[in-house]
Amino acid sequence: MEMTSARRLAQAGVIAVCAAALAACGASSRSYNVSGAPGGDSAACSGLVGKAPQKLGGYKRSDSDQKGTAVWGDGDVVLRCGNISDVPESASCTSVKGVDWVVNARKTHDGVKTVLSYGRSPAAEVTVSQQIKDQDAVIGKVSGIVSGLTKQKTCAKRS
Repeated sequence: MEMTSARRLAQAGVIAVCAAALAACGASSRSYNVSGAPGGDSAACSGLVGKAPQKLGGYKRSDSDQKGTAVWGDGDVVLRCGNISDVPESASCTSVKGVDWVVNARKTHDGVKTVLSYGRSPAAEVTVSQQIKDQDAVIGKVSGIVSGLTKQKTCAKRS
């Protein structure tokens, strides 16, 4: 059975439209291998991400397709907000601009530093790659916006 040229043309048109739609979807959002945290879609997390700076650690901010996250560079700095509590209560912490932070030893390796806000609800997690020369300056800048999250307790064990 031979296909008519009108039918071939219609199929080619459908394929072209589908290909364009898929390409647009791929270009419009990126995950940067970032997973959203439970509760990342809360109003508090939306507010935190909305206040995140457009430039951090020398990189421009990019949108992630995960709620409650902000990304700079190609994942060189990642901010996650939500119900994150994977750091032991006994971990020592450091206060930066009024925000207590604990180092997440399980996620800190090979020059990558991951810290979690302590005593805030929801919590904020910041991962900073080895590409960032002054990782502590990035955490200091993020502390300014994290200080707006509800403070429930302070750290007892200081480093």
